[in-house]
Amino acid sequence: MGSVMKSHFVSEVCMESTGIYWIPVWRLLENNFQLRLVNAQFFKQLPGRKSDVKDAEWIATVLLKEWARDNFVPDGNIQSIRQYGRRINEINKDLVRCQQHIDMILQRCNIRLSNYVSNMDSKSYRKMVDALIKAETSSYELVKLVHGRTIHRYSKSIIQDALEGDVKQSDRDLLL
Repeated sequence: MGSVMKSHFVSEVCMESTGIYWIPVWRLLENNFQLRLVNAQFFKQLPGRKSDVKDAEWIATVLLKEWARDNFVPDGNIQSIRQYGRRINEINKDLVRCQQHIDMILQRCNIRLSNYVSNMDSKSYRKMVDALIKAETSSYELVKLVHGRTIHRYSKSIIQDALEGDVKQSDRDLLL
């Protein structure tokens, strides 16, 4: 694409910022052309029927007459950092969703430890879930896995009552 444009002496490229569709084209052209990204709302205000050819003509006119204000597009390093940040947020959301799903399974089994622990990602919570997966059902044994601070805060009998439940094999399989 770039070589054909260069053969026609194109030095500037202007495109509208619709969703993420502009990003692949931007990446292909950014090293060889002066690029301008314009908000799509600017182009939607035009009267008349829309077509790709008319849009392209109007974008070229806007570029030549310097009517368009560029959107800010950060450099490649900043874009990469933003991608990593977005991915970390997605992974964190997935982790929270999985923890909530595990808790939902346990509550369905009448195990209500999440009412007493501050964090479902704590070591004692995970140890207790691992013990349940390995078919440990004794609340007396399960309470030994709960952190001492939690037991001291609420009492051993309350935590033990919260661990009394009926865990079926299907529940264990879903906890894996």
